[in-house]
Amino acid sequence: MSDKSISDLIQSILDKNKGFMTISKLMASLSKDAKSQLGIKSGDTGKIIRHKLEQSLSDCFMFSAKGRIVYILTPCEPSELVLNLLSPKKALDTRTISSLPFTKAVFISIINDLVDEGKAKIKVDDKFIRPKFFSVEANKIQAVKIESSKNKSDDTGDYTREKFREAFDSLDKGRIFVRICDLRRKLGWPREVFDEMIRKLRNEVIIGIYIADESVMTQDELNDCFVDENNYRMGTVAWNVK
Repeated sequence: MSDKSISDLIQSILDKNKGFMTISKLMASLSKDAKSQLGIKSGDTGKIIRHKLEQSLSDCFMFSAKGRIVYILTPCEPSELVLNLLSPKKALDTRTISSLPFTKAVFISIINDLVDEGKAKIKVDDKFIRPKFFSVEANKIQAVKIESSKNKSDDTGDYTREKFREAFDSLDKGRIFVRICDLRRKLGWPREVFDEMIRKLRNEVIIGIYIADESVMTQDELNDCFVDENNYRMGTVAWNVK
């Protein structure tokens, strides 16, 4: 079995699962032969399996972590995955959002962008408790080409995602979350360049960003946070793909 046929097999599995699934469910769907071709052994831990999948398939698929759960995603824009779950008649409500491979903050950003673009609409019940999300018309995932990032920088000059990651790692020190104000100061990039990198990595589900706790931050620290498209002040960042 070739690498290409394994990729095709995984793509067909994802197509039947709305374009994404957890790695554990993917493992349950793969044959022993496919696992062998990927170098996955029966005693491998989840962390090892994730590493082997990323090494073998990073040019073909995307990976996202939400808490301890790791997802494999078909190569498309994150908004396409959300649209694929919506229809003009069937709603996606807050009770099913938890199954998405996105954090709450990322989902809110995606759905607001879709509403602004006229691709989705929101309805609420009479108590304003559970908003429901519909698409304006039927949708189909449009695949995009995912290029390897192992030996590539798709950014220019001194403002690359590699340098962004290096700065993140230098501040991380095992805490998982890094304050955006500290990362901004560490890099010293122009404000608009730094913010654009945050947006790009967030939209590619490479990082997750989270609302700032303003009660424990100085005004200067708040000023150096990241303000998203919905005017939320985001204070911390976590790297989803290792």
